[in-house]
Order: sequence, then C-alpha cells, then structure tokens
Amino acid sequence: MKRPPRHLGIVGNRGKDGVRALLPPLVRWIRAQGRDVSLEQSLVRGISRLGRGVTLDRLVRRVDAILVLGGDGTLLHAARAACEAGVPVLGVNLGGLGFLTETAQESLYPALTRVFAGEYSIERRMMVEARVRRVPRAGAGRGKAAKGSGSVWTSTGLNDAVIHPSDRSRVIAIDVMIGKKSVGTLIGDGLIVATPTGSTAYSLSAGGPIVRPTIEALLATPISPHTLAWRPLLVGARETLSLRLQSGHPRANLTLDGQVTRALSPDDEIQIRRAPRQAPLIVFERDSFYDVLRTKLAWAAEPRRARSER
Repeated sequence: MKRPPRHLGIVGNRGKDGVRALLPPLVRWIRAQGRDVSLEQSLVRGISRLGRGVTLDRLVRRVDAILVLGGDGTLLHAARAACEAGVPVLGVNLGGLGFLTETAQESLYPALTRVFAGEYSIERRMMVEARVRRVPRAGAGRGKAAKGSGSVWTSTGLNDAVIHPSDRSRVIAIDVMIGKKSVGTLIGDGLIVATPTGSTAYSLSAGGPIVRPTIEALLATPISPHTLAWRPLLVGARETLSLRLQSGHPRANLTLDGQVTRALSPDDEIQIRRAPRQAPLIVFERDSFYDVLRTKLAWAAEPRRARSER
C-alpha cells in the first residue's frame, strides 16, 4: 500500500483522438473524489472551463502524482520532468502500441480508483544521462579560444541516448571508450546507448537484446556497423561511455528519447552514463513485463498453446 495522492497532475497529447472530450468529465470525477487536480497548459488550450493550466516544470513541483494521457512519447516527455521532482507517473494509452503505459483508456477510472486507494506500487526505472563538453583538439583554435570552449550541456532520457549523422544517408566514425579503456572506433550509422526500459525501443530494432526494465545496466547497440566486429554490448550501470567523433566525417547529432537533440562537432567530448535520478512509474503488477512482451510484441506463444502443440 502506498500513500494515496491528494493532488493529481494531468499531462497529455492533445492531438490524440478523444482527449478533448475526455478531460472535462475526468477533471470533474477527480474533484468528486476529494482530490485537487492541475493540468499542463498545452493540454487545456482551447478547452473551456478548465482554466489556463501550468507549465510542466511548475506542475511536477506542486502535485503528488502525474497522470499521462497519450502514448509512449508523451510518457517519455513527462518522465524526464517527473524524475527531477521524484513524482510518480501513471501512463494511460490512448492508441498505438503503448509499451510503456501501464493501463488502457477503458481501464482509466478503475486504475485511478486503485491509485486513490493506495493500491499500487512504484517501479523505479533507470535513466540515462548525456553530457557534452566542448574541448578543442590539440592545435585547434590557436591564438583564440574556440567558440563555446569549456561549455557543458546535459540532458537525461528514460529510453536512450543516440548518436547519429545529421544526414541519415552518410556514416560517421565514433571513438569509443568505456571507463579509461578504448574499445575501438565504430564506423556506421551511429550508436544507441539504451536503458533496460529502452531495450524494447530503438535498440531492439537495431538488434539489441531485450532486458527486464528493473535491471540496472546500459546497452551499447551499434546502428548498422560497417564491420562484423561490432555487436551489442551490455555495460555495467556504474560504467561511463566516453565518445568522440572523428573529424573529416559528416556532422552528427545526439538525441535523447527521440525528443531532445544536440548538434555535435569533433570538438565535443560526449559522456553517457547512468543518471543520478530514477523515473518512478506507477504499476499495479510488478511481474507483468513478460506478459507485455507476449501481448504487445508477440514475443512468444501463449503458455497453454505452446503445451498443446508439443
């Protein structure tokens, strides 16, 4: 049993079918349960009688839990902000695969009833952190400091951090170190560094393994490597990947969760590691991961069917 939230925040994708019609009765029902509710401002735009809403950054600091209406992309967006405030997130799928979302739209009210009764668990998911520091190479920028030298850019993701060429038709070369040990140069379409949660996303389509999301590790999955020597690698949660682009290759970007992008140059030193904070997700059944694999990814036959075919 968890402490029932008294103040619920709602974040959603207003482009999803049915969201505009769903919100007014949902807000009335939540208030009828004696709870306060705040809505993200982009969600309520154009819907009367719901107020102006607040920014996501302000919302996560005033609520006890967040309800996400949408798909996996909406949940990833909310999770990055929620992890900073330590606020648990409940995802409700409004269409599509919805691998990360905990419940479907038809189960929304029963799920909230359980949350308000404290009948849920918190599953803390590992996040990935990417840090980019501009460090000019030896001999570069003589007589004048290189533009942006010493500046640091940091962002986090729940699924993955991906280095990829700006022009998808070109290849890039990435010098890769794990800790203080060089493991070689990857030439190909890029590199995915995924969390176990992200192991069923882009990393999986690039040939990476499926990892239970509560395991703490990082997955380094090459994207279309130009040599058979490069294969997906499971890296310890306490290890850091240090990456650097080789000069003379096309420009590249660093993208987290497919949503936050940073342009890179050969002067950039990129470090990718486990983030200091975790994303707290509300779950009702802790052992549901393999059920989700079967039902949403068609990963294996149902146990009864498998026995009957023997």
